[in-house]
Amino acid sequence: MRLIRQLWIVIGAVVAAFVVSWIVYMPDADQRGVWRAASGGSIIKLTPLTAKLYSESSVSCVSQLTFPAHLKLVEMAEGATLEVSGDTMQLRVDGTLDPIPYTRIDALPDTCDAPNPDATSPEVFDALWAAMDEHYAFFDLHGVDWNDRRALAPTENLSDEDLFQLLSDTLIGLDDGHVQLYAEPEFFSPSVRPDWLPTDAPFTREDVWQAARDTVGMDLTPVELTGIEYALLPDGIGYIMIRHMGLDTPFGALSEPAMATAFDDVAAALENASALIVDLRYNPGGSDTVSFGVASHFIGQPIDVLTKTTRNGNTQTAAFTATLAPFDSTPLDQPTVVLTSQLTGSAAEILTMSLREMPQVTVMGENTGGGLSDIQSFTLPNGWELGLSNQTYRTMGGSLYEGTGLPPDVFFEIETAPSAQGEDPLLRAAFELARDL
Repeated sequence: MRLIRQLWIVIGAVVAAFVVSWIVYMPDADQRGVWRAASGGSIIKLTPLTAKLYSESSVSCVSQLTFPAHLKLVEMAEGATLEVSGDTMQLRVDGTLDPIPYTRIDALPDTCDAPNPDATSPEVFDALWAAMDEHYAFFDLHGVDWNDRRALAPTENLSDEDLFQLLSDTLIGLDDGHVQLYAEPEFFSPSVRPDWLPTDAPFTREDVWQAARDTVGMDLTPVELTGIEYALLPDGIGYIMIRHMGLDTPFGALSEPAMATAFDDVAAALENASALIVDLRYNPGGSDTVSFGVASHFIGQPIDVLTKTTRNGNTQTAAFTATLAPFDSTPLDQPTVVLTSQLTGSAAEILTMSLREMPQVTVMGENTGGGLSDIQSFTLPNGWELGLSNQTYRTMGGSLYEGTGLPPDVFFEIETAPSAQGEDPLLRAAFELARDL
């Protein structure tokens, strides 16, 4: 009985401590209320107990996410913080480089509601069409007249299968991996596969990564919690494979410093390498801040590496300049070859864009995938999810590579036959280039 009483005392103390911490870290009077993203698309409602996120267009407003308004817990779990000054709120979310500005509004619009599985097909179509029309940034780039797609609107209810197919057809022509439609378990993106990927047999990114491992010819050392593997070859060349820009970020940590710390093992092992190869060819992306954590090891002084803007109606927001800070004073400054292909996407392109600003870096391979924007997410009236590209990234020289991809300094075409046979001519050529640098 004594043990049970002690257990209840401990449980009570924990609950009391949590309640006290909630009182301390609940939204204060300045933070409570309703906030709309300055460039539109989302609304946040903050109360002492809950935070609710809504996705909004001119024809719909749908509840997207609800979570406890314990701001310290949210910060530790998701790396999200907010700062309020008057009627402006800056939301910072781990994984993105720039804060998202919100403006206070008087009240939540009356149209905002929870997803309705019985929403009609015309309502769902209208919501997707409006979200794309008001926020997608690259119709002209892909040669799509979005107004023409309005003619595809259904006039009656369709089955879920037929509606999903109709919405997918509506998006065709946008060769953009960040345009995504989810209706679990269904997924569609109108992005086009590279020509060299075999179509007559199952073929995955892991297949081509394994070809790279076989070409290296020695065991690679994995970095815990990351998609990184590396080796120092007998001839002094350091090889770094980065399969994705993700990180199992420890609770309470932010991804950029956590990745920079994780990558320190790689930097220490390869600090005396004569040259480096950073392989991003089949990396689909992940987090921009993870990319910055890696890139921070290749510079000794802060440098500006890119700018980004967000579509705001018919204009763009003011440009945000992303500055990369060094991890320490002993960067990896030896000649570095960065390998890319059409499967190098998203945050892996942000890493490529950052590294190519450095004098020791040569990019080799094919153009990257050309999908640099962050993904803006919308919940459609029936609960399906739409992702779209609403941001424009540019190099410090002002070049735009959305759609076309970042070009290499040394072009090397990837061909179907060697890839299907588990061979890696590009990596062999990269080793030869690295030895000559």
